[in-house]
Amino acid sequence: MDKPAMNFVFLPGDLKLQIFKKLDWETLKDLKLVCKDFYILIGENTQFLDRPKVHSLLIVFDENKISRVSFMLVLTGERDGLAKDIEFSNDDEYENFLKKIDVTKLRFLNFQNGANVEFVHVRCESFSGANSCKYTFSARLSNGRRCILHYLFVETKSSTEFGILYGCNFLKKDSLGKLGLFEGNGPHLVEKKITVDLLVGSPMLGYEIVPIDTRKLIDIQVMNHLFELGFFNPEDTCDRKQFILIFDKVYKFGVLRQNFYREFFDKITFNNNLIEKNNRNRYMIMSSMRCSKCGIEHQNSIYYRRDSKELIFKFY
Repeated sequence: MDKPAMNFVFLPGDLKLQIFKKLDWETLKDLKLVCKDFYILIGENTQFLDRPKVHSLLIVFDENKISRVSFMLVLTGERDGLAKDIEFSNDDEYENFLKKIDVTKLRFLNFQNGANVEFVHVRCESFSGANSCKYTFSARLSNGRRCILHYLFVETKSSTEFGILYGCNFLKKDSLGKLGLFEGNGPHLVEKKITVDLLVGSPMLGYEIVPIDTRKLIDIQVMNHLFELGFFNPEDTCDRKQFILIFDKVYKFGVLRQNFYREFFDKITFNNNLIEKNNRNRYMIMSSMRCSKCGIEHQNSIYYRRDSKELIFKFY
């Protein structure tokens, strides 16, 4: 005798959720219209389901409030859809928006101050057949001038690593507030946090207000932060991400930077093997070694090109 068919509607919620997790977002949207139970279950668990993936995201803030977002979704592959705009009347509406999207494939991220013309923009580019990803950090200053802040080339082990953020927790208003987005120079503080997260490869780094010290240059701040997080620990050299970080339009590389990096590289040198060169064309510090553990020649180096005004870090 055949067993009676089981009505999917009457399955326990946890079993239905396991099935929902295997469905794409378009199917889930249709299921929400089937019955009230589906609508509530999907709505309460959106962050655990196959949410629509965002290709680009603009976040507009004013004083202590996220006022608007503009975004495009990934439709198929790398193709993106039409831009959509959403305005928020309160913080809850913004937080609910974050629960409904997936930002792990984000290629463009823009923080814009609605009170002036300032913004910080991050662009992610992957290269077909290559195990690296390029990030371009740019900005528009209060005087309207656009500039490139820096470029970052990061080694990746698979295509799943391509993207700017690890998840929406970074974009929560509370997280952005702790990072100092709504303070003076806020977008630049967030940009520094994204840079460090990409290098360390951890979305779980603590969110904290970073004191603004105009005496410390952004490249020095980034290197200090990586050092404090243990990125340059000798025992972790084989497992750390390989990267190239390029700061553009560095018009001055004077005594302050030279003294700092001389002392900095003394701390991270390989077997006291340190080379320093300084001439009219470039300034360079490099330390390298052939690793007995993995067989790779590891290198920590910094170059300043006086003709192109580029400050280049290479860590392999």
